[in-house]
Parts: sequence; C-alpha cells; structure tokens
Amino acid sequence: MQICLIEGLHLTATNKRHLAEIIGKGWTSGQSKRIAYTVTPIAGEAGRFAYHWRKPETDDFGRPVIREGRGIIEVISP
Repeated sequence: MQICLIEGLHLTATNKRHLAEIIGKGWTSGQSKRIAYTVTPIAGEAGRFAYHWRKPETDDFGRPVIREGRGIIEVISP
C-alpha cells in the first residue's frame, strides 16, 4: 500500500508508513512513540482520507506545546 499526499505539509516516509499501517488494519487512530494519528475516510472519494497528527514537544522556554498537522492523503493499492 502506498500513501500519496494530496493536501497538507510534508509527511516523512515514517509518517506515511504509520498511516498506511493504520488504514491497512481498518483503524481510525493509532500512535507510534510520541506521535498520535487519526484518519477519517472522505465520503464520496474512494481511497482518500483526512489525517491529523499530534506530537507533544517543548518550546524554547521549556513550556509544553502540541505540534500538529492536518491534510488529505490518497491510498494507492499495489
């Protein structure tokens, strides 16, 4: 299964692999170490999903912040 980014900022190969595994298992959410992912199928568009990831970090002053990203991906089956 291959993930193609349609809309949103850059996804790393690791992010794509995690999203593919979550979708492949039929889940709507998953987590790998520090990054939590959610995926939602887009109605009327087969193979397209809206994704959202969240990662807790600290800013330059040591305060906790949440970094997150959203977008749309397309699943291309081999």
